[in-house]
Amino acid sequence: MLQPHKQKMWLTSHDEEFREKRDDVLRVYYETPPNEHIICLDEKTGMQALERLNPDIPMEPGQPIRREFEYIRHGTLCLMGAYDVREGKMFGFTADKRGGDAFVDLLDVVDTCYPDGSGHIVMDNLSDHDTDEVNDWFEDHPRWTRHFTPKHASWLNQIELAFGQLQRHVLARGSWDSVEALQDGIYAYLIWRNQHSRPFHWSYRPKSWSHKPARSSDGRN
Repeated sequence: MLQPHKQKMWLTSHDEEFREKRDDVLRVYYETPPNEHIICLDEKTGMQALERLNPDIPMEPGQPIRREFEYIRHGTLCLMGAYDVREGKMFGFTADKRGGDAFVDLLDVVDTCYPDGSGHIVMDNLSDHDTDEVNDWFEDHPRWTRHFTPKHASWLNQIELAFGQLQRHVLARGSWDSVEALQDGIYAYLIWRNQHSRPFHWSYRPKSWSHKPARSSDGRN
């Protein structure tokens, strides 16, 4: 039966190197040696500190929680986030806005949290991730290898799954009377989440994926 009131949308990537970049990220997930780190990075921007004018009406049997539509805006925050693929832990810091400088600060956080060993950093093609300062950082930290997802394919970055959980569990359900309260709520969630963390069961293996032998961060098989 046709359902004209429903629709689904998709976004086509026109990246000419789509398959190469996709396969590179998948090999990081599936073939990186156990002694090397896998960290996904991204920014969650526009997190609004919205305060509801009236408190929620609690749920009852057969009745979901009810929420007042009107709200007061108290500002926004950006989460500069990192996600450890092997451990399932998310960490980072909040900022007033994203930018190349903030992203370098996030790279410094990752480097400090993992002082030993080599690793891989997965990120999308945002311009903030390819500035002169960011490129200089990777030149100065050769133990970290950078991997870009294809354009319009940030879903290959596992931190997007973690951001989705943050959105559902915290941002969509909270009422915040200040950006400081929102920040506290985000940090409290990260602490709770990491105490109960489990890695995502990543299973995406397209038929066209060309499997290659495992390799280390220095490019050796």
